[in-house]
Amino acid sequence: MEVKLGICNFCVPGTGVFAPEIVKEMGLDGMSIEFGSYEHGWPLSQRKLQDYYLKKQQELGIEYPNVGVSDGDNIPFHARPGTRWDPVVNAEGTKAIDAASYMQIPLVFFSNFNASLMKNDQDIEYTAKRYQYFCDYAGEKGISIGCENPNSIEDQKKLVQLVDRENFYLFFDSCNHACLSDYDVHEVLREMYPYYYPQMHVKDGVVGANAQYVLGTGTTGFKESINFLKEKDYKGWLILENLYELDPMRRINDDYFEIMRQDIEVLREAVK
Repeated sequence: MEVKLGICNFCVPGTGVFAPEIVKEMGLDGMSIEFGSYEHGWPLSQRKLQDYYLKKQQELGIEYPNVGVSDGDNIPFHARPGTRWDPVVNAEGTKAIDAASYMQIPLVFFSNFNASLMKNDQDIEYTAKRYQYFCDYAGEKGISIGCENPNSIEDQKKLVQLVDRENFYLFFDSCNHACLSDYDVHEVLREMYPYYYPQMHVKDGVVGANAQYVLGTGTTGFKESINFLKEKDYKGWLILENLYELDPMRRINDDYFEIMRQDIEVLREAVK
């Protein structure tokens, strides 16, 4: 197994302030960059911030494996044509793809949770149409599109079939299915592995406290997930997504960076 280790920038204590420097200091290979919310004007759409990240990338020698668009928590990705949010979601996605293209980042992934959760066949169909649009736009720029969701194996396979684009992938998370659904996260991993982009979120937790436990201390079977990846000789990124500033995780240590360092050490040991 050949892996690079990273973290989501918003998970770095301080909600990502000075994140590139901290990522380098902690010995990680890179970090994913959050595109930002509609409410705050999609900060990463600004060329000045893109250039700042690129400058830090060159200075520090780190990588940016993806641009994450998590605003689906608040804005329905499957918004129907003619509704308020339909043009907003299109604008968000294309701007995120433009940012990734300028910054030479290979993947833009979207989260389909909360407001964007696919609850029925119609939601899946409209979600697929949106992904077709983004895949076609991104394909011209050599960029792949990823989808992270807590849906069933059946629903995920249906989505892949409907999107039907070579640059469309699913995005695995070691915790979400265990903490946010009734599905077996390891069954999902085994069955959907061929559809995953070679970047994955790793975190731990329990029901009611997702991403708030040091790796291996929750109920998600983190080590079992890593062992499966070893069996598959996985090559790609493992990206930490634990939230070190949230309770109960912050009870471990008043210095949240030490909790982050502990998590990194567990991950390093696990992938040996």
